[in-house]
Amino acid sequence: MKKIVHYYSLTPEWQNEFVQNLGGQLIDNKIITISEDVGMGASFFSQVMPGISVFYIDVTLKRPLKITRKVSDHELYIFHYDLSEHVNLIKINERDYEVGSFDKLDLAIIDNQIESTYKPAVNERTIAVRILVDKALLKDFIAKYSTINHIKPNVKGSKKVFYHYGNIDSNSVILMQSVKNKSVYDPSFEPLLQGVSLKLLGNFLGKFYGTQVSSVVKKSEQEAINNTKEYLLNNLYGSFPSVLFLASMVGMSVTKYKKLFKKYFNNTPNNYFIKEKFLLAQKLLQSGEYYSITDVVYALNYFNLSHFSSKYYKIFNKKTIDDFVRNETKNID
Repeated sequence: MKKIVHYYSLTPEWQNEFVQNLGGQLIDNKIITISEDVGMGASFFSQVMPGISVFYIDVTLKRPLKITRKVSDHELYIFHYDLSEHVNLIKINERDYEVGSFDKLDLAIIDNQIESTYKPAVNERTIAVRILVDKALLKDFIAKYSTINHIKPNVKGSKKVFYHYGNIDSNSVILMQSVKNKSVYDPSFEPLLQGVSLKLLGNFLGKFYGTQVSSVVKKSEQEAINNTKEYLLNNLYGSFPSVLFLASMVGMSVTKYKKLFKKYFNNTPNNYFIKEKFLLAQKLLQSGEYYSITDVVYALNYFNLSHFSSKYYKIFNKKTIDDFVRNETKNID
């Protein structure tokens, strides 16, 4: 059995030790691919927002692994969600638990001051999401939840630490399925994973706060909506991806997503995208890098010059030719 020892932090540097012990390759401080002798698949790490990061695992092992997360100085809680269709083993506070297989208990919340060991099954697709949360964000929740007597003494001293072991709610399972069905190499995977992570935390906290929405959840929703705004800004050269796509990125219904987007940006997602796209169009027209207006139109994934020009006039109250600076150095065959 191959043994791996590592630690977690909210920033990506912890992956260096992990990938050295596992074998494989670290790509862009986000994706870890495993070596062929160990198995196939990959993991993905993302910093969701200040105080929250997520580590996604989707692998099929050829040989047994014992992965031990050691105690570190990082003040974290680790939310471990397991969506495998088989049983994996996790040891917390010197006790073994079965996770995965849907009907088993499949959610563990662990204080980073407790060492834990994870043993994924061999020749089975293991899928897990680990959300790392700064303790400062959850201190009110832990104080409330401690009355349910899930505080256990740390084996290394008298300090008390928190852990919980239970079930994933059905809504969270559906959210995780949306991540499960997408490749980690897909450009939209990261914003989807970030949005789902925030929604998973919101679902869990909501179960204990009832109808009261905590400030953490509100901030999480705002961050999720902002992530989709950034996605739109980073893809202005393409077509509008649809509200359904954007809502799925953050694990929301279309109705809720549109309502929150309007609340934070005072606009619909589509109108916001068009406004920003034409602001980019104006910069391109004025840049002096294009020989013709048609070149700009094609660069922005439009194919009807008349429609583009009409929209441009409606937004800026002037014609495209009024802003166009021709590139006179371009060679013409």
